[in-house]
Amino acid sequence: MTTAPVGRASALAAVLTCLFVGIVLAGAYVGTALVVGLVVLYLVVAGVGLAKLRGPGSDPGYKDTGGALALVALAVILATAAGGDAWQNLVLSSGREVNAVVASERAEKSSRGSTTWSYTLTSADGTVVPGGPLAQDSERFKPGDTVTVRMDPAGRVAPKLPGEAASSASLWSVIGLNAAIAALLLCLAHLGNRPRRTTG
Repeated sequence: MTTAPVGRASALAAVLTCLFVGIVLAGAYVGTALVVGLVVLYLVVAGVGLAKLRGPGSDPGYKDTGGALALVALAVILATAAGGDAWQNLVLSSGREVNAVVASERAEKSSRGSTTWSYTLTSADGTVVPGGPLAQDSERFKPGDTVTVRMDPAGRVAPKLPGEAASSASLWSVIGLNAAIAALLLCLAHLGNRPRRTTG
C-alpha cells in the first residue's frame, strides 16, 4: 500500500467524520431539513472520494465503488440514528432524576408496523415534565403510575428511564460504524491502486 492512497483515504475519513458530527449537531439544534441536506452532502463527498481512491486502470471497478458507497450510506444512516440517541443521553447525564406520575398514554403505530407508547408525565406539583413525553416500545405503564425518570430541566430532550439514559450502547455504535467506514476507505485505497488483472 503506497503512502499517497492511504493519505487520501485518511483525509476522506476525517472529512466524513467532521460532516457526521455536523449531522448530529444539526439534528440536535436545527432540524430535519438540515440533517437531510448534510446527509446528501456526506454521500456526495463519499462518492467522489471513493472514485478518487481508484488508480487509473486499477481495481476495484465502478461496481465495487458503488457497492462501497451503498455500505457507507447504510452505515451513516444507522450512525445518525445512534448519534441522536447518544446526544440525548449526554444531555440527560447532566440532568436529574425525578419521580413523576403518568398523566396520559398514547399508542402510535408506524408504517413499518411497530408501536410506540408515549407517556405524558407530571411532577409532584402537577406541572408537566419538560422535554416531551416518555417514549417506550412496549406498554409498560398506566395513567396514575409513578415512574422514576431522568429529565433535562431545560427541556432540550425528552425524559428517559435511568437505565436507558445511562446506556452507552448508542455511543459505541457511533464509534464502531465510523471506524468501519474508515477501515473500508483504507481497504479501498489499497485495492484501488492494485493493477487490474488481465487475461491472455
